[in-house]
Amino acid sequence: MMNTPTPDEARAALQDVERRRTQTAAAAGQPLWGWIVGGVLLAAYGVLADREPQFVRTWGSVIILLLLFVALVGNTRLGGSLLRRPVRPRVTPDPANLIGLLLVLAVLVVGTTIAAAMEVPHVALWSGLVSGVLVAVAGPWWQRRILTRGTGR
Repeated sequence: MMNTPTPDEARAALQDVERRRTQTAAAAGQPLWGWIVGGVLLAAYGVLADREPQFVRTWGSVIILLLLFVALVGNTRLGGSLLRRPVRPRVTPDPANLIGLLLVLAVLVVGTTIAAAMEVPHVALWSGLVSGVLVAVAGPWWQRRILTRGTGR
């Protein structure tokens, strides 16, 4: 026999579903300090590339590969457990999100290339600072948007 829930019970159930969806997205995401550290590292790399170009020519690719390795390991089961992120929902890529991300990256790369071609002083410094601030400020918002959409499907 099926009982029809009252409007209050239905509202409470929907609120509970939304609360759990938000909890899942929050547990799966990188912590805020991770985004801020990533932004600071990008900005510091830009400053270092501007102030010490020889150091970046020598060690720049090693630094980039190390940071890429850390980012990739953080998205594995073992890395997620080491970072205390046991929950990882499967998010199917949305073409609109990928296009938006690629558009932002293209604007940054093209803008930096044009500024370098025009011989604007301190291009590496400014591109590093803009990229770092973008990661630190927009990264958590973008992640929350992707994860809440992914858990809603």
